[in-house]
Amino acid sequence: MIPVTVVENYKDSLMKMGILVIDLFDKSIYALINRDSEMAKKVISDDELADEMRNKIVEDGILIIGEYAPIGKPLVQITNGIWIANVLEMIGDNSKKISYHTIELTKEPMLKPLVDLPKMASIAEGMLRKSMTFYSSNFNERIMDELVENEVEVDDLSERIEDELKLYMMESSKNVSRALRLIMISKSIEEVTDFCLKISSLQAGGGAF
Repeated sequence: MIPVTVVENYKDSLMKMGILVIDLFDKSIYALINRDSEMAKKVISDDELADEMRNKIVEDGILIIGEYAPIGKPLVQITNGIWIANVLEMIGDNSKKISYHTIELTKEPMLKPLVDLPKMASIAEGMLRKSMTFYSSNFNERIMDELVENEVEVDDLSERIEDELKLYMMESSKNVSRALRLIMISKSIEEVTDFCLKISSLQAGGGAF
């Protein structure tokens, strides 16, 4: 029988990774809004820690399953943890992508004031925090409904941003590079919300996809 402390320590490790990934995402958006290339570079370098944490969580999960052969809820928690660690790593990668684009954007004048992108990011950050609570606590249908509504809102903002930036590209070829980078940042943020829904849906379904 698997000791409760083994499962709890494993869950704690995943939550620590979640905290790091949320921090990376927050800093990538801060760097974007404030045109802070040094902060963006820090996000890129710190993402390596997220990769290391993911590798350790996956390795530990496999070892725990091999040593204790858990069944029922403990097995679900361990296998879900392995899957979520991989998703968190991808969210960290998205923060890194945003930071790479930010570094390039700081080399040119600002194309336009950022209004909807920060809104998208704020919603995404809240979704990320909510989705991680599903792993550490019981499933909450009300929060799940909120996450679905949040994703729809983010999708609408992403579409509006893309439509607006296409107009800037049509105005002048000089705007194309910056506009495309902002669109790609928008897509990266939108993808983060998709990952959040996957984490939450995983917990709602009781097991990995």
